[in-house]
Amino acid sequence: MRPGLALLTTAAAAALLVAPAAGLAGTAASTPSPKGPPSPLTEPAAIQKLAADAYVWALAPEFVYRFLKYNALKTAPVNMLGGKGTSAAAWNNLATNAGDASVLYLNSMIDLSGRPVAGTQNGGTKEMVLTVPPSATNYYVVNLLDDFINSTGSIGTRTTPSKKSTSYLVVGPTSKYAHKRVVTINGFTYRVLATDTDYNWMLIRIRADSLVPASDPSSVASINASTVQKFAFNTLAQFQDNGNKPIYPSSSAPYEPTKAQLNRAQKWKNAPTQALTFFKQAGRSLALNPLPSRTTGLGATPMSALPAWVVPQANAKKVFQNPSYGQARALRLFRPLGLTARGYFVPRNWGTTQMDALQAGYNDGASAVANLQSALGVSASTNFWTYLNNDIGTYPNSVEGYLFRASVVVAGGSANVPLDAIYAQINNTDGTSATQLAGGNTYKMTFVPPPGLTSPTPPFNSTLPPTVNNSSGQPKGFWSIHAYQTDPSQSAAPFITQASAQNLAYSQANLTVKSVSATNDTITVGMPTWGAAPIASQPVFFGTGAAAYGLQPNTTYYVATTPTVKGKGKKTSYTFKVSTTWKQVLSPIVQMNGQSVGGVPEQGPDGTPGPTVDIAAGSGTLNWGPVQPVSQLGSQQITSGQLAPNSDGSYTIWFGPTLPANAPATNWIPTPSLTSLQAIYGASAALTAPQIRPMLRIYYPTPGSNTAASILPPPNGSMKATWVIPAIQQVN
Repeated sequence: MRPGLALLTTAAAAALLVAPAAGLAGTAASTPSPKGPPSPLTEPAAIQKLAADAYVWALAPEFVYRFLKYNALKTAPVNMLGGKGTSAAAWNNLATNAGDASVLYLNSMIDLSGRPVAGTQNGGTKEMVLTVPPSATNYYVVNLLDDFINSTGSIGTRTTPSKKSTSYLVVGPTSKYAHKRVVTINGFTYRVLATDTDYNWMLIRIRADSLVPASDPSSVASINASTVQKFAFNTLAQFQDNGNKPIYPSSSAPYEPTKAQLNRAQKWKNAPTQALTFFKQAGRSLALNPLPSRTTGLGATPMSALPAWVVPQANAKKVFQNPSYGQARALRLFRPLGLTARGYFVPRNWGTTQMDALQAGYNDGASAVANLQSALGVSASTNFWTYLNNDIGTYPNSVEGYLFRASVVVAGGSANVPLDAIYAQINNTDGTSATQLAGGNTYKMTFVPPPGLTSPTPPFNSTLPPTVNNSSGQPKGFWSIHAYQTDPSQSAAPFITQASAQNLAYSQANLTVKSVSATNDTITVGMPTWGAAPIASQPVFFGTGAAAYGLQPNTTYYVATTPTVKGKGKKTSYTFKVSTTWKQVLSPIVQMNGQSVGGVPEQGPDGTPGPTVDIAAGSGTLNWGPVQPVSQLGSQQITSGQLAPNSDGSYTIWFGPTLPANAPATNWIPTPSLTSLQAIYGASAALTAPQIRPMLRIYYPTPGSNTAASILPPPNGSMKATWVIPAIQQVN
C-alpha cells in the first residue's frame, strides 16, 4: 500500500484529514461493471483512508467542473459575462454562493481549451479579451481562478489602479501568447493574463451601496451605469473584428435562463452524496484540465519580473510558478483508487466491499472538511472568529493547503488572496457547539474607537476593521458583515435570509401608486427610481394613504403575481397583487453526522406567495416603495452617515428576529427564527431551527504591520494578526 497524503506534512493536519465520519448521508452505489485496470489496493481500511485523502484533494476540481455546468445554464453561457448590475445579492435572486450585498457581481465560467462549447458563440477559443473600466475611484476586483480554485489573476483598484479603460488578453495554458506579459497584435497592445488550466472561473466584485437612494453616486443604480456596464468579455476574434474595440453586453436584454435550463441546472447544484459520482466528476475535470508543468505560461519567471495582475503560487520567493503546479505527486497517490489524470475508472478487481470502503472514505473526508471549517483558528484570542489570512486564494500543495482549499469550497466556493480580501466567520460564541448561533436569539458586536479596548500595543481589539484608506480617510475597498442561514446539505448555502426584508430603516415609500383596483385586488405603479422593474417575490411597502386601502403602513408585503406590463418608457406601468408572505422552496431534511439538517428556505427566485391581500376601495394618494433588504451592514453605511454611532463613538451591530430594545433600526440585521418561519410555512412544515453564521469581509485590508492594526500577519511573525475582531455577544 502506498502512503496517502497524510505523510506529506504535519501530523496534526493528517489527523484532521482522516477524522472518522459521523454518518454523512449517502451509501455506496451498486458495484458498476469493472472498467479500469486492477488495483494493488483491495484492503477496505486502506481504501477508506486513501479515499478520504482523495476527497479533500479532488473537491476543488470536482466543484469547478460542476459549477461550470451549473452556471452555464443558470447565469450565462461559457465565456460570457453573467450577472445583473441592477440588483445586489438578495434572498430572492440567483446570486453566487454566500452572496455579498455590498457588491455587484459579474461572473463568467471560462473554457480556454480551444474546444467548441455547445450553447455559446464564444466557444472554441484559447484567447478572450477582458475590458475593464477605470479602477482608481470606483472600487472593484477581478478574481480569475483556475480549475483548482487557485487565484491566477487579480485586476482592480489594488493591483492595477487606472483612470482609463484597459483591455487584458486572458489566455489558456496552450495559447501561443501564454508566455507573454504584454503583447501587441495587429497594432493593439494588451496586458496578458495567462491561466494554468483550461477551465476557469472569473468573479468580478464591484463595490455598491445597496442601502442608499438611487440618486447617490454610490448606489446600485449609479454604480451599474458608471462601472458595471463598462466591463466587456469578448473573444480575440470578436474584439479584432470590432476594430480592436470591446463589444459591451446589452443592458436591455441580459441573459435570462429558460425554465428548462434552470431545471437542467438542478442536476449540478449540489455536491454528490455518492462517492462514485463524485470521483467520476472529479476525474472528468482532471481529464479536461491537464496539470500545469513547470514552464506553463509564465512558469519559471523571476518574481521581480511578474506583472502586478498575476498572482504567484503560495509562498513563492524568487521564481514564479503557476499556483496549481506541483500536484502531480499527490495525484499519483490516488491511482490505486482509479483516479488519474485521464479520469476515474473503477478498478476491475473491486467488488461491493471495496466500493463500500470508497464510500466510507468519501464520508470521512467530507466530515474532516466540515470539522475543519468550524474549528479553523478558533480560540479566545480571535474572539472565536475563524478565518485564514495566509495560504488562501492560492493554496500550498500540501495537506494543509488542500484542506484549506476544500474548506473554502464548502464555505462559499472560492476566495480572493488575502491582500485583496479576508473572510471571517463565526458559528458560536465560545468555540463549542453548545453556543451555536441561532436565528431566534439576539446578538450584538461593538466596534470601539482606537486604540482598541485601551491596548497601547498590538493586538488591537475590536476597533473598526483596518483598511487601506483614501485621502478622506474612507476605505478604498470596504468592509461589511452579513448574517447567513446555514444548511450543510446544500452546496449553494449559506443563504441570505428573507428576514432581511423586515428592516425598513433604509427604504423609502416615496413613490405614488398610479391606481388601485379593489375589484381585482391589484395595484398599478410606474417604474421605480430604485432598482429594476417589479417582479414576483419582490418586497414592497406602503406609506401615506395605506390604511385607506386596507393596507398596513410601514409593513413588508411581497409582489404576489408576475406584473402585467403596459406602455413604454416613462409611461410604463406594472400591475400586480400583493401578499403578506412569500414561501421559498424548502431544502429537504436529511440525516448528516447523526443530526437532521435541511428544512431551510433556499435562496433564489422560486417560490409561491401566500394569500393575496384584499384591497379596500379607498381614495386619496397611496405611496409605495421597494424594500431595500438589510442583509449586511458596514463601512458603506458609516460613509453614508446612516449607521448610528454610540455616544462614545463606537458602533454596535445587532442581529435578531426583531428589533432589539434600544437598538437603532439602522444598525439591525434581521435573522429568521423558527417561530417566524412557521408563521410563513405553517407549524407542520418540515423546518429546522435556523442556525446563522455572521461573516465579516474586509476588502483591501491594511497590509500586515508590526505596530498598526491589521488582520494580515505582521512581518515579524509575532502573532496571527495585529487586530482582533469584536466578540459576538448574546443579549437575550
